[in-house]
Amino acid sequence: MTKVMATGVFDILHLGHINYLNQSKALGQDLVVVVATDLNAQKSGKKLVFSESARREMVSNLKMVDEAIVGNHGDIFKTVELLKPDIITLGFDQKFDEKQIEEECAKRNIKVRVVRCKKFDSTDPVGTRMIKRKIVEMEGIRA
Repeated sequence: MTKVMATGVFDILHLGHINYLNQSKALGQDLVVVVATDLNAQKSGKKLVFSESARREMVSNLKMVDEAIVGNHGDIFKTVELLKPDIITLGFDQKFDEKQIEEECAKRNIKVRVVRCKKFDSTDPVGTRMIKRKIVEMEGIRA
């Protein structure tokens, strides 16, 4: 059985997330989604609407997801060591380097393939920042 690990913040679920997770699920039989901790998301500049536990709960209820967990706050590779995935997927816009992830996993004796998923094109807003901006515009308020 091929275990696939997808990661992200998943603050406001949207079609881009659904597409990313469907692409991830298509690569194996078992999809485990790692939801970023509040602290890790905030360190990368995210202003969160939902807590890590609420985001994990939302993601865990998506039909393509077999399991959803909150990641490790300090060392993100601790979660990889725990899950031992065969494949790690990255969203098209995630700022991680595939080779660096594979090299770090190899140092930890984890053989993994890293796959960058394709961008999802839509006329609807498919990014959290896009959605927030659209809501602000609709309400006529400043963010």
